[in-house]
Amino acid sequence: MPGTTTYENDGESIAVDRRKLTALHARFNEHSLTTPVQFVGFWSAVVCPLFYPVLLLNGLSDAEVSLFLALLGCNVIALFVGHAYGQE
Repeated sequence: MPGTTTYENDGESIAVDRRKLTALHARFNEHSLTTPVQFVGFWSAVVCPLFYPVLLLNGLSDAEVSLFLALLGCNVIALFVGHAYGQE
């Protein structure tokens, strides 16, 4: 039968419809921890660049260069984590 996977369990075969497994997986992803993490990553990626002009307009001292690079690194990580937020 196409679209059906058969599992053996103590001699009994259990047929599982792949559509049901796909629907179960989608429901699990809705309620897992990934959605809040992606939310934070997405909005962090949006907010981080707002601090760039503040640092760059006054010039960068040695301490501010490391702060700028840390902010840039955080922005890259936030872009990576939050890139799939809101996509279905």
